[in-house]
Amino acid sequence: MSDAAVTEENRTWWDSIRVYFTPVMLSMLILGFASGLPLYMVFQKLSYWLREVGIDRSTIGFFYWVTLSYSLKFLWAPIVDRYKIPVLHKLLGARRSWIVTAIAGTVAALCLIATTDPTGSSYRNNDEGLRLAEFSAGEYAVLMESLDAALANAESGSEAEAELRTEADQLRQAPERRVNEDGQEVVAIPVEDHRRLLDLVNEDEHFTALKEYRDLWVFLPIALAALLLSYSGATLDVAIDAWRIESAPNRMQANMAAGYSLGYRIAYLTSALGLAISQWANWNVAFLAMAAAMAISAFLVFFMKEPAAGAVKRELKGSFPQKVASAVWEPLRQFFALLGWWIVPVILFVMIYRMSDFTMGVMASPLYSDLGFDRAVVGGIQGGPGLFATMVGLFIGGLAVYRFGLMRALVVGLVITFITNGAYAWLAATAGPDEYWKLTVAIVGDNLAGGFVTTAFIAYLSSLVDPANAATQYALLASFYAFIAKFLSGFSGVLADAVGWVNFFIITAGYTIPAAALLIYLLVAGPKAAKGLHKFAERETIDTKTADEPPPERA
Repeated sequence: MSDAAVTEENRTWWDSIRVYFTPVMLSMLILGFASGLPLYMVFQKLSYWLREVGIDRSTIGFFYWVTLSYSLKFLWAPIVDRYKIPVLHKLLGARRSWIVTAIAGTVAALCLIATTDPTGSSYRNNDEGLRLAEFSAGEYAVLMESLDAALANAESGSEAEAELRTEADQLRQAPERRVNEDGQEVVAIPVEDHRRLLDLVNEDEHFTALKEYRDLWVFLPIALAALLLSYSGATLDVAIDAWRIESAPNRMQANMAAGYSLGYRIAYLTSALGLAISQWANWNVAFLAMAAAMAISAFLVFFMKEPAAGAVKRELKGSFPQKVASAVWEPLRQFFALLGWWIVPVILFVMIYRMSDFTMGVMASPLYSDLGFDRAVVGGIQGGPGLFATMVGLFIGGLAVYRFGLMRALVVGLVITFITNGAYAWLAATAGPDEYWKLTVAIVGDNLAGGFVTTAFIAYLSSLVDPANAATQYALLASFYAFIAKFLSGFSGVLADAVGWVNFFIITAGYTIPAAALLIYLLVAGPKAAKGLHKFAERETIDTKTADEPPPERA
């Protein structure tokens, strides 16, 4: 049941490791960073900012809809595959021109977000040069109620209560008042006092009350900027996936996926730096700093190599309707021509391979809360040994695919997913609030397995893609697995409530069983194409000097 073609030489361990130290892998690392940062900023940090300035949860939830572009990117992927961007196409080529254009969109969006203010306040300096925030008197009344509530909820006689009462005297100083041109009473207080009052908003009724004084138009600029950021980020994903697939043969795709995912994790750490900058300065400066990081990534793209694979096939001929038909239908026709009826088990396998990870991952944090673990400790484990385990898993996954073959690595991925997800059932059944070693074992194991299966699975998806339609076909496959798995993950809470934590994690670990059955079926009876072994000519004749001349496919 070998999952690789017989060739003249086998790989050594050194061959498997040295591929990570090649120019194309460094490029993949940079592109992974550029791909991850927009998503982290729009999905995590923007919502953090909105909540911090007193926006209610329902409004923040609506902002999440802008990230649907990542699930719908296959709709415009044919344009990325076929359309030539004027000037940039001649200068950089098809893939890099789209990458630079999409990054430019993220830079513009981050800069636009940096110019917005979701509170709707206006700002001016008083006669002494002190910066004042001006907003409605009604909102000021709600903020003062929040201050009173914070004092009432503070532990009586504690040091924190004493500090808050001292601070409250400053915050209660009479503001400047006036009637604006619309006939509404507004107040003006120092900017720092305004921010501190917003920090003290903790009760749901106060968030709801603030909503009454925030006109919808105030959110329109930041919503449009967030939509541009999400759309540009999704387009960037499409272009980068195509560049990755075309820049290396099948045997290197897991390594490329590992480099890409590592860059993604670096983007996560960088977005955390943005959070720190927002504390040291403000959110506007934080988003500008992230825009600068993306601009640097765009500059580095100019020094990367443009892949030649699939360039001739992407040329469209005929009338405009014929070109549209070719751009949309041709990628689908190629899938059917390559796989035949095997496209059914392949698509099913793609849809369920990572089901276990997606469904259990949604409920991991609620489990930590129910078990009574301290949030700071959980965050420390996730950001320390957990993050390191993910990076190790990415590296080992790429190494396993490169040395032992793609299908074997997928089998190993299901086994370790079953074990590490099942470990959460053990955690739920046995852990107390002080047993952090058990929490560490569960998080490290899950992250290690997650890194491993990420590289192996991305390599499998990439092996099914023709360079002529890389952007369209990969975006379609990615949407299949991401959309279905995320949709079903929405019912994870219902399942957990029905069966309890222990049974929930046993069930989610068991989701690997149907995936394993399909994988064995593909492995035993499937054609080479279904096993990811079809050799697209353009990818297999890539100039391997850019990859330090990795050895041929292992038997």
